[in-house]
Amino acid sequence: MKWIVIIFSLLMLCANEGDTHCSRPLSRIVRNQLKEHFHSVFLSKNQEPHSKCPLHSSNDLYSIQEEHKSQEYASKWVCNFCGKAFYNENYLDKHFDNKHSDMLVKGSSVCLADFCDIFRCQLFENRRSDHFWEKKLCNEDRLRVLRRRCEALIRSCLPQSNLSVEGELEIFEAIGANTCSLLNCKDFWKQTNEMMPTWKIVLFAVVTPFFFIALIMYYYALADYYYGEFAVDSRTSDDEEHWSSSAWDSGGNELRRRYGDRPLTY
Repeated sequence: MKWIVIIFSLLMLCANEGDTHCSRPLSRIVRNQLKEHFHSVFLSKNQEPHSKCPLHSSNDLYSIQEEHKSQEYASKWVCNFCGKAFYNENYLDKHFDNKHSDMLVKGSSVCLADFCDIFRCQLFENRRSDHFWEKKLCNEDRLRVLRRRCEALIRSCLPQSNLSVEGELEIFEAIGANTCSLLNCKDFWKQTNEMMPTWKIVLFAVVTPFFFIALIMYYYALADYYYGEFAVDSRTSDDEEHWSSSAWDSGGNELRRRYGDRPLTY
């Protein structure tokens, strides 16, 4: 019985550790969305988010490690702490966990993955899924609460400077247009251009020119068939054949009138 209690306690401890762990892949999704729709808005207004804003880059638990990443090409990620290179970003993240776990933002407890519900991580995480059942079981009341939480979060991030009410409203609406306003059952699963998978973009870029070239060639051949030289030659041949046929028929009729039903002898 004692061993069962010890094993159960260890399992609970592992579960608690798993709960407090900050997911790097999910944090990366939120971080990319912040770069696209949050920080870019502040930069366009020459402003900085409030220093106590949870979404401020300085509060990101992994911001120091992220700043020490570099991608030389598609299959080479380099750790700028020690210079080691890795095949993809996930292996580099594991290297950070194993060798540079002390290079985290001191005193920060902000895990960007905790904001996944606001930034729709599940949509980015599995782009190939059509999310059929999630759409059918969508809870509008839950998303309404989430939208209010999103709006409160953005308000807490408005600049500390003496910005006018109109300026604050512009920042709030610009950020909310790509975050909070999408938190409803109609728009939550909406795919945007930024979310289109790379392989689809490449396929579209390669196939589209060939499609238009084939379409142009098809209409050119069609026009040439009906209005080109081949069409004139065909009509001329048909007229000549029709004239020969008419001449033969008229000659045969003339012979029949001349000789009646008597067989012709040669």
